[in-house]
Amino acid sequence: MSFKAKPDGHRVILDGADVGNFCPETSLLENFDKYNIDIPSLCRAGKCGCCKMMLIKGQVRHGKQSALSEDELEENIILACCAYSESDIEIELY
Repeated sequence: MSFKAKPDGHRVILDGADVGNFCPETSLLENFDKYNIDIPSLCRAGKCGCCKMMLIKGQVRHGKQSALSEDELEENIILACCAYSESDIEIELY
């Protein structure tokens, strides 16, 4: 079964490549899974920090997480398992 994002999804660029439209109600990590894009992850709950990414452009909202420090948050580091797109975004693996 192939995944088709809703027309109101947000465009995602990962490491310079256009990945597609992501559903804003689903975490970035779950969206990557639906596109069969392997992102390093362990806990999938915001505790380990394995899925850290750098937000280059755009806006995300964060779910509950404990792996990122205040400094990392200020440097636009996000966790793919706890971040949800709020606009078109550009991100890089961290």
